Amino acid sequence: MNLCLSSLFLVVGLFLSSSALTPEECRPLVTPLSLADPSMMFGRTNFIVSYTDHEVYKNIMKVTDSTWFNITTSPSSPNELVILEESRMNGVCFASTSNITIDGNTGRSSYANITIAFHLLPSCDGCLVLSINSTAGNIDKMLKLINFTSTEKEITAYSVYLLARETTVKDLDLEQFKQQASCLGFSGEPDFYYDPKKDFCREGESTRIQFS
Repeated sequence: MNLCLSSLFLVVGLFLSSSALTPEECRPLVTPLSLADPSMMFGRTNFIVSYTDHEVYKNIMKVTDSTWFNITTSPSSPNELVILEESRMNGVCFASTSNITIDGNTGRSSYANITIAFHLLPSCDGCLVLSINSTAGNIDKMLKLINFTSTEKEITAYSVYLLARETTVKDLDLEQFKQQASCLGFSGEPDFYYDPKKDFCREGESTRIQFS
């Protein structure tokens, strides 16, 4: 009898956790955090899970083995950060560096024909959740590096990323991220889910991508 009740509670719990949240329940999950003190983003984080709404980005996620980021302060301004990205795609390592400007609760980055605006959302301890709007034009050179082509001259996408200091996150933390993604309009399985069996690129071994 106790086993049956336990099973019933488990099924009910899974149902409740997977059901859509109300706007009131979503609000604390998707309200941007203050970036007045951006130090919570400093250091290395690993790309764990993501959703995106554009097919080109979905295809990029499919060939991504691993990605890590390192965010540091910029020597030029207290309102600027520097982000290093190292990605392994199709078994090949690529690196890029760009500047982030803090504008209120929004982080902005612009380099070559790519512009990004992101918000930092509530997350688990040791994690970062970013909701990202991006626009990219003339990225054929980058796409060719990963053996992918697109006929679109400009790509506008909305994405949400879960980054973590570790290479895995707890099931409850993953479930909360999926709820956040649902609140932001995403559904189904993530477009990227890091496999801990896959290696990360070591700093310095990557081909540096020049956006010019």
